[in-house]
Amino acid sequence: MLNNHHLAFTSSFLLLSIAAIHVYWGFGGLWPGKTKQELIDLVFGKGNKFPSPFICLLVAVFLFFFSILPIVWILKEELSLDDKKIFALRILLTMVSMIFFLRGIFGYFSFITKQWKPIFIYYTKRIYNPLCLIIGLFLLLQILN
Repeated sequence: MLNNHHLAFTSSFLLLSIAAIHVYWGFGGLWPGKTKQELIDLVFGKGNKFPSPFICLLVAVFLFFFSILPIVWILKEELSLDDKKIFALRILLTMVSMIFFLRGIFGYFSFITKQWKPIFIYYTKRIYNPLCLIIGLFLLLQILN
């Protein structure tokens, strides 16, 4: 069974990795595509306009912030957090967990995916949704332990 340290480091690593990909995109990277349109099709599923570098970097900042929360949670005693700060941290972790759960769950509903490109539906159901559900679960399990 995974303990809180495993959950924290795994979820932090996953979130940092996703943040790094957003930084890469913010600086013009195209992976996993080869062209801008292919990247849009693979990671957004529709449209022909990629978010601005500012938006990519803003998302990366939020993901980086989210990645710190699990580590702070396991170090809350060492950091001498008072009850109010622990409560606020619990709320933040719950909210972030719910964001990832919702992203993971909604990608399975056809009324949402009907406007998406088939390649994005393929990847979202096999990679993006499960990854979001795992991150959401790991964050939630931490605060429940």
